[in-house]
Amino acid sequence: MGGDPAETPLDLAVATIGSVLRPTFDMAHTLEALDQLAAAVEEPTFDGVRRALYGRAAFRGNSADYDHPDNSMLDLVLERGTGLPILLAIVAIEVGRRVAVPMVGIGMPMHFLVRHGDDAQAFIDPFTGDALDPDGARRRLAEVSAGQVAWSDRFLRPVPARHIVIRVLTNLQSCFQRRNDPVHLALVSRLRAEVPELHSERGASIRRSAIFN
Repeated sequence: MGGDPAETPLDLAVATIGSVLRPTFDMAHTLEALDQLAAAVEEPTFDGVRRALYGRAAFRGNSADYDHPDNSMLDLVLERGTGLPILLAIVAIEVGRRVAVPMVGIGMPMHFLVRHGDDAQAFIDPFTGDALDPDGARRRLAEVSAGQVAWSDRFLRPVPARHIVIRVLTNLQSCFQRRNDPVHLALVSRLRAEVPELHSERGASIRRSAIFN
């Protein structure tokens, strides 16, 4: 995880996590899979990326086995077409980057969205592939939180790449703790320590919201 996480592309950062946790991880193959997805985008627009990923490629969230570390492994998410919202968001962001469509991550509590980098009204729910506007994003949070999280407009602010990486690692820490897997927990904790938070208040917010999303 060397270098400035704010300047490291998300694909490389999250692929590095996978390479530490999985001996069979193939970095070149994983990045090539993203290149191939990008090459299949027929229309280099925000909705064109959405249609390519959720139409022909048929990406979807893993609702059948949500609480599994494989849902945070970029190579497996690309191979199986399923994973956690945040990993699917990373796929969309990186495919968008390859076709010059700006996309940013939106780190709502309990759920993760993708937004057009130049249009604050256009969102994708990476778990379902649904196109959303800000009202749709608010309704989606109400659904996933069963109405228990009070809405704030700040939930729709883009989050930096560093915070996305931290959230992936925090999800994995929680997963390995629940599975009583001290070896992988120690590896993730070491990676997590190498990604400094921008400031403590924001870091606390990430820890509170990054529970399997």
